[in-house]
Amino acid sequence: MQNKIKIPNYPSASILKVFERFRYFLVRFSRKLTPANVSIIEMVQNFYVARAIGVAAELNLAEHLKNSEKSVADLALLTSAHEESLYRLMRMLASQDVFVETKNRSFKNNRLSRTLLDEQESMRHMIIHQVNGINWNMFEELDHVVKTGENAAQKVLGMDVFEYLEKNPDKNEIYNHAMTNSSLMLSYAILSEYNFGNYKTIIDVGGGQGVLLAMILYKHKSVKGKVFDLPHVAKDVKKIAEQYQVSERMDSISGNFFESVPEGGNLYLLKSIIHNLSDEQCVHLLQKIKIALPKNGKILIIEPIIENNNRYSFAKLYDIQMLVGRNGGKERTKEEFKTIINQSGLSLNKVIQTAAPFNIIEIQHI
Repeated sequence: MQNKIKIPNYPSASILKVFERFRYFLVRFSRKLTPANVSIIEMVQNFYVARAIGVAAELNLAEHLKNSEKSVADLALLTSAHEESLYRLMRMLASQDVFVETKNRSFKNNRLSRTLLDEQESMRHMIIHQVNGINWNMFEELDHVVKTGENAAQKVLGMDVFEYLEKNPDKNEIYNHAMTNSSLMLSYAILSEYNFGNYKTIIDVGGGQGVLLAMILYKHKSVKGKVFDLPHVAKDVKKIAEQYQVSERMDSISGNFFESVPEGGNLYLLKSIIHNLSDEQCVHLLQKIKIALPKNGKILIIEPIIENNNRYSFAKLYDIQMLVGRNGGKERTKEEFKTIINQSGLSLNKVIQTAAPFNIIEIQHI
């Protein structure tokens, strides 16, 4: 018997946005009550925590604590780590509510550390991708990026990030798993807000390993779909389709979306694709999809949207990732999305907020 896959319904996006604003009001209020020099150094020292979580993910500490708490001596043996140094790392993380320190220098998992397990809601590979290896090295060049307007990839890697990943299968494997981690988190929010049951065939352009499409097909039994991506990216689509029990309705097509986009879909997905591209590349891609899109078809762009205010913004944070890693890539305001959509000869139909910091931007023929 195949395991039943649970796709939770997220709370209303509007309700969560209220809580998000209240949460960051408290953060800002706390900073106003704290001396400015103390607040700013606390913000800077957050990189200690980020890098430490990355090391914990690499050492797979949460997995070693999955079934029971363990002493730091046991964890050091299991991970080939230096015991005292590992203890100091885990003690600091426990103070940040990642892991729990019990008695006699022992530790156990908690709500946050369990996100480092290789399970359905894991963020382990995304964390490894974000704060270890090439991404960390590129962020060391943020000053170069700001001074010159050039991204850091060429300086650090000698080539575009995606070209580098294609040439380095071990790094590509981490990246693909990272995108799957991200897709799982985002998919729950998307499925809670948008009805995909109205479509016959969905084509996920740049869909990676196909987790989002697999979850859509799992929930909507009458829908079929195809993942369209480069061969080295889409190689695990079959495995994901089997995992979600949608193999008969889901397959993959290999290709380059800058050259052509397959016909046959009445809904085309672009999740976390547009922000990697310059405005010119976005228009080029949307025009390619427009050629394949039937008159009653839709395109969904799934991206954060930057708001013109001083509130906390995931989009503004992640825009720095785009600044560092991509040539012309960026997070966009609603007006910037409208501009590239209109230049493509398409029309913005509506924008739907989700419980995640991403929006569903629905596009159609004019």
